[in-house]
Amino acid sequence: MYSRQVLLFLLVFLSAVFYSCGKQAPQLPSNKGERAESKEVKALLKLNLTLAQREDSVVEVYVLKHDDQLVKSELGFWYHIQSVTNGQQLKDKDSCQFRWKVSLLDGKVVRDENQSAVMGHKDMIKGLEEGLKLMHKGETARFVIPWYLAYGRKGDALAIPPYTSICCQVTLFK
Repeated sequence: MYSRQVLLFLLVFLSAVFYSCGKQAPQLPSNKGERAESKEVKALLKLNLTLAQREDSVVEVYVLKHDDQLVKSELGFWYHIQSVTNGQQLKDKDSCQFRWKVSLLDGKVVRDENQSAVMGHKDMIKGLEEGLKLMHKGETARFVIPWYLAYGRKGDALAIPPYTSICCQVTLFK
């Protein structure tokens, strides 16, 4: 009888060991799966698209009124390279130094400073980083960046309100 209990114990123990050593199925992130297709998420995506389209219209009217040399990028910001050079063009992982003067569409200057950044490291807003990639070292450019490529729905706590598009005058030094 003692050997039956030992045998049963070993069988249960080995079953538990083999079961616990099995590979666990991957867990989906909370924003994936069925929840991502819910009515609420679809409604928010539709609202966000509507807001972005409305902002594109506002920015386009601003551009037509203030600077007809601006060209719309594929990403959705507007740009004009004002002084062209033969300098090196920026690419991912390049470090750069630039001066940027930022104003709201009403003309209020909210920032005027030198800044350093590494391309591709998300050190800056998306619209500015993509705009800098169009520039060569030594060039000056003007960008009009819609809120969804600038500081988004949160804004910049220091000077830029939520859902605010910005104008940037940028000189790329290095």
